[in-house]
Amino acid sequence: MAANSWDSFEKSKKALEDKPAVSYFERYSSPHTHPGGSVLRTLLQKTRVLVNFFIRRLAQGPGRQQALQPLAELAGSAAGKDVLVIGSGPSATAVTAREVAKRQKAGELIVVATNYFLSSPLATSITPDYLVWSDSVFSPMNRQHNAKAWEALESHPSVTVVAPWTWRSVITTMTLAERFVYFDNDTVEGWSSNVSPLKPRGYQGSTGVKALAVALHLSPKQVFVIGLDLSYFQQFSVDADNRVLRQPTHMKNTDSGVQDIGKDGVNGIADTLYSTANQFLALRTHFTGRNIINLDPHSLVDAFPKVTEHPLVKKSGRKSAAAAN
Repeated sequence: MAANSWDSFEKSKKALEDKPAVSYFERYSSPHTHPGGSVLRTLLQKTRVLVNFFIRRLAQGPGRQQALQPLAELAGSAAGKDVLVIGSGPSATAVTAREVAKRQKAGELIVVATNYFLSSPLATSITPDYLVWSDSVFSPMNRQHNAKAWEALESHPSVTVVAPWTWRSVITTMTLAERFVYFDNDTVEGWSSNVSPLKPRGYQGSTGVKALAVALHLSPKQVFVIGLDLSYFQQFSVDADNRVLRQPTHMKNTDSGVQDIGKDGVNGIADTLYSTANQFLALRTHFTGRNIINLDPHSLVDAFPKVTEHPLVKKSGRKSAAAAN
């Protein structure tokens, strides 16, 4: 992919989205906002997904297959092992770090973490094998604005980062380039049942859900998940100016603070809750029936079987994590 071509596309897109009329249309036609029962708006949202996909593919140019090859070669690399996916939700603090480290050392367990995990207290005792980044805040183009995350990565040299392939043209110029493998971060949500990270995803997904897809790609005996709580909606609030705010909900040092999330929709908290519901729905429609076990028995996620006792999770930790939610 030509870096100049993609950078120009991203800058042009951002300039357009800054225009009020374009911004409103982007939010109105987003599949993450409630169509309000309108057939025409539903059709618009679904059409937009496909149009955006094809525009992005044209702007990206060649190089996708080559970029994805290292991740493709990891398919089946966890055969005979288990994979633990650690999200950023509060239940992640219930992990038994000593047990995780012991199983990693024995070659029985692979750990996949997300986002700011390397800055969390857990990172002092658990070193993930893979760290999944997909949010634009982690993009190498924004590195100067998120130095903390990149510094943490530099201090954990054994961690492999799984990132969108569109970042590759910039990352290949960095000293950390050999530590990155790439996935396809494009979406055709609503049009596909795909969960493979080598193809456009068919679901609305946070980074934690994408990490699940990466874990499944490794073909382990079992995928265990903790910290994929989706409980952040319990911390929504609406202020005197009717701004929809999300209070911090993630593990210590892994949250972005108070966020004005209502601006992403057109119908305030209704759109915010609708988008959240779609996250739960994506887990049921795309990930149910796979070898995934939820280690948090108090989790709101009902797409996977749960366990009430497991060596990877502290008994007391489960209770405190539930209370934190």
